[in-house]
Amino acid sequence: MSLKTLTLSATAVYLTGVLLGYNIDPGFGIDLPAASPLMDQTKTELLWSIAGNNLMVALINIVGGFSLGVVSLLNTFYNGLVLGYALSVAGDNFPVLVILRHLLPHAIEIAGIILSCSLGFYLGIHLFRKFILGGYPVFDYRKFIFQAVLTLVILFGAAFLEVFVSFSG
Repeated sequence: MSLKTLTLSATAVYLTGVLLGYNIDPGFGIDLPAASPLMDQTKTELLWSIAGNNLMVALINIVGGFSLGVVSLLNTFYNGLVLGYALSVAGDNFPVLVILRHLLPHAIEIAGIILSCSLGFYLGIHLFRKFILGGYPVFDYRKFIFQAVLTLVILFGAAFLEVFVSFSG
């Protein structure tokens, strides 16, 4: 399978999580916290904290290929589920413009999560074909490394935008 097809599959997994998360009814009330402990950090500390979190999600997705892509699928679905639920709660409590202002940097982050998931799928399919089916599949290292670097750049850029756009004023 091509990375393009796997990226579309990862997108479907993420969007399924978003749709399910948006429609979850927890059956209990939620109190929104007044302030986040993240806001006590300097912008540089916050940047590295968010970038570290973003990169950890990507690393879990890529290494999830060793589970034949199952961990990548679950992690990506979970991230979509959380976003969908957050959108549902935010939509009940904030105006659309406020939500959009804070969501746009996350849209870039979503692209990085989806790309890292497709890398996990690619690795998982390669390992499945090689060790379970006993074949000799070709692993395209150049495309894999290019997409991995692109993913890292996107996720670091998203962290930068979150700190200097979402959290500014």
